[in-house]
Amino acid sequence: MSLIRKRELVINDEDTHQVKRQATTITSTTAKLIAKLYSTRGAPTINIPNQSTCFLGRSKACDVNLQGADVSSKHCQLDRITSESQDKTREYLQLTDLSSNGVYVNGEKMDRGSSVVLKTGDKLQFAKTGGIYIFRYTFDIINNDPSASSSSSPQEVPSVDASSGVKKSFKSSFFDDYILGKQLGTGHYAIVREAKNKQTGQTVAVKIFHPNKTNSAAQDAKLQQEMNLLLSINHPNIVQFVGHYIEPNSKNSVNTYLVLEKVNNGELFQRIVNKQRLRSDETRAIFKQLLSGLKYLHDNNIIHRDIKPENILLDITRRSDISHGQQNQLEEKQTGPWDPDELDLRVKIADFGLAKFIGELKFTNTLCGTPAYVAPEILKYDRNYSTKVDLWSSGVLLYVCLSGFPPFSDELAPPNMKEQILSGKYAFYSPYFDEVDDVVLDLITKLLKVDPEERFDVEQALNHEWFQD
Repeated sequence: MSLIRKRELVINDEDTHQVKRQATTITSTTAKLIAKLYSTRGAPTINIPNQSTCFLGRSKACDVNLQGADVSSKHCQLDRITSESQDKTREYLQLTDLSSNGVYVNGEKMDRGSSVVLKTGDKLQFAKTGGIYIFRYTFDIINNDPSASSSSSPQEVPSVDASSGVKKSFKSSFFDDYILGKQLGTGHYAIVREAKNKQTGQTVAVKIFHPNKTNSAAQDAKLQQEMNLLLSINHPNIVQFVGHYIEPNSKNSVNTYLVLEKVNNGELFQRIVNKQRLRSDETRAIFKQLLSGLKYLHDNNIIHRDIKPENILLDITRRSDISHGQQNQLEEKQTGPWDPDELDLRVKIADFGLAKFIGELKFTNTLCGTPAYVAPEILKYDRNYSTKVDLWSSGVLLYVCLSGFPPFSDELAPPNMKEQILSGKYAFYSPYFDEVDDVVLDLITKLLKVDPEERFDVEQALNHEWFQD
C-alpha cells in the first residue's frame, strides 16, 4: 500500500496544544537520541535512542516499551538510515510494521511488513490502545530551539555524533522547509506537486522523481556541481530552479525533490488543443521568446533535448487579473498579438537538465520511445550530438503550432515515424498551410534538416527574416 503523507493536515489544534505543553529543554542527553515521540494525550514523551536498530513494543526486551492491550510484543522496528550529500550528513529512521494490530502513520494504516521513512511532524498511532504521538527528530528540536547557536544556518546545522565525537554538518530535509500541497501532474519520471515555503509563504512546484538507487559520494558531488549550474540559470523565458533535496525512500533508494518556480497558466500543448492551431502572428511572438530562452541555455552549454509543447509553459496576465482602475490604464497596452482577454503572455521553458536526475540512458530511451519531436541524430544514438537537436525539435513544434498536427507520425505511414524522421520525409499539407507565408515555411525547412551541419543554429533562427518585422 502506498502511504500518502499529509503533513500539512495531520496535526489538529488539540494535538498541537498537547505537544506544545510538552516542550522539552535541550540537554546534553539529546545528542544520544535520534528522535522523540510527543503524546497528543498527555502521556510521557518517548525517547528514541540513536542506534542502528531499535525495537518498540510491549516486551521488556524491546528498546522502547509501549503500553496497550493490543500492542504486540515487538510492534515495530526502527532502522537508522544515513543520507550523505557533499559531505553533509542527515540521519533518518525507517519504520517497519511488525505488529498484528497495526501502525498508523498520518491516519493511514501500514501493511504488516511494509516500511516508511519517518519525517518530523508525522503522526504515529500504535494499534488502538498504544497511544498517538507526534514524531520529531532531535535535529529539528535543536534547530528550532532559540538557544541554539546563531551561527548555524537554516540549511546546515552542526552536531556531534555521540558515539564518535566527530562533528557533523546536517542538511535540512525538504519537509523542514516546505509543506506539500495538491498534485499538479505526473509523467514518465516524476510527479509534480504544489508546495509552500514555510518561512516565506512562496508557492512553488516540486518535481518528485521516482525512487532511484543511492549514489556514491563522487556521483553526489557531480550532481551537486551540475545542480549549481542549473540554480544559476536566470532568464525570463526559462522556469527558475529554486533548489533540490535528496530524501531517503528506503535503506537503498532515494527520492529527488526538485523545487521550481510555479507557472500558473498551463502548457502550450493545451493552448494548441483548445484552438486547434495558432495564428501565424501569435506563433511568431511565442517562438521569438522560445528561441531567446534556448539561446541562453545554449550559451551556457545546456542542451534541452526534449523541446515539445508539454514542456513550454505559459505565464499569462489576463485583464481579469488586474483591478478596474489599472485596467483602464492598461487597455491599450497589450504586449503582443494575444487573445482579447490577455494583456501579456510569457513563455517559460521547463524540464531541461532532467537527464542529470534520472540517468542518461533512461532519459534517452524514453525520448526514443516517443520520438515525434526527437532529432534524427538522437534516434541514431549518436553521442556526439550538439545543441542543434533543440532546433530540430523547435522546427517540429513550429509545424505543430501552425497546423495542429506533427510533421512525422505513424498515421502517415509508410514508412513508420522513425524512418520518416531519419529521412526527413514530411510535407506542408493543404489546406492547413495554404495561408501560411512562404517565409515561415522556409524557416521550418531550415530547422528540419536531417544533417545537423546544414541545420540552423539558434542564432541563425533568431536572425531569420520572419522575425525581422
